[in-house]
Amino acid sequence: MKNLFLLLSILTIMMLSACTSSIHMSQVDVGSNSQKELEHGKIIAIEKSQKNILGFVYNTGYVDQAYIELLQQCPTGTAMINVEYLTNHGFLRWTDKIRIKAICQ
Repeated sequence: MKNLFLLLSILTIMMLSACTSSIHMSQVDVGSNSQKELEHGKIIAIEKSQKNILGFVYNTGYVDQAYIELLQQCPTGTAMINVEYLTNHGFLRWTDKIRIKAICQ
């Protein structure tokens, strides 16, 4: 009986501490750029996040912050852009993230 209780306790702890990750959307836009334009651009990566704990949300402007940073790093525009929206889940909390990878012109 003690072994069964110990096993159930361990399984419960493992279930409560488990986490997952989910990519909801990934968009790529290469526009009408030639291979030459794509090879000579500067590659940038931007990641911003928003934390949610028990339904309380922090940093709600994370997408706007990522967009502003993209405009600052690529003032002349982009030749290619990839945008990913994902969520990391934990026990009673989760984190929404946006990842932008781009080639500046």
